[in-house]
Amino acid sequence: MSVVLDPFTAWTHGIEARLRLFFKADRWAFHVVPDPFSIEEFRSLVSARTPMLALGWRQLNPNAKTAGRRFQGEAGLRLTIAVKNPTRAARFLGDGKTPGLYPSMAGVIALLNGYTLNDVGTLFVTACSQAYAEGFGDATVSIATLDLTATIVIGDITGDGATAPDFLQLISAFEPWPDGQAPDAPIDVRPAP
Repeated sequence: MSVVLDPFTAWTHGIEARLRLFFKADRWAFHVVPDPFSIEEFRSLVSARTPMLALGWRQLNPNAKTAGRRFQGEAGLRLTIAVKNPTRAARFLGDGKTPGLYPSMAGVIALLNGYTLNDVGTLFVTACSQAYAEGFGDATVSIATLDLTATIVIGDITGDGATAPDFLQLISAFEPWPDGQAPDAPIDVRPAP
């Protein structure tokens, strides 16, 4: 369960740091992207540098037990891997020039599945598949996507206002619930009699 004010940014930085253990910055590009991201943006990133890792947020779904002032749910992320190699087999299996798509997928799974980011939660790989980008059949690019899921909580802001990112300091400057009321107590919006 998350106890940080901005679990989205925490997960983004945590995932990149974890991947950098083996997907070194001098060899692999890493980008934060929307998901889905446009073919134009994909073309721009792949043209600039490969191999490439691109992380995007897909959705945030509340769990059935969400009640009160804190939101708890499952965050869905997608990591895209793109590798280039003029030799078809090497694109998938790797060679001395470039990493292959298959070992790259296996490496990401090994690094991220079950990865626990302190005070944020645990990440799981929930799907992995090859992908295709229209117009890239002759560009010697192989692509894979990995769907990731993490449980997050948003809204537990008591006592953390001083460490909040600038945009969150505004919401942490007021008392979010009356004295003596539990932080997770349901909010009653009916007017008092």
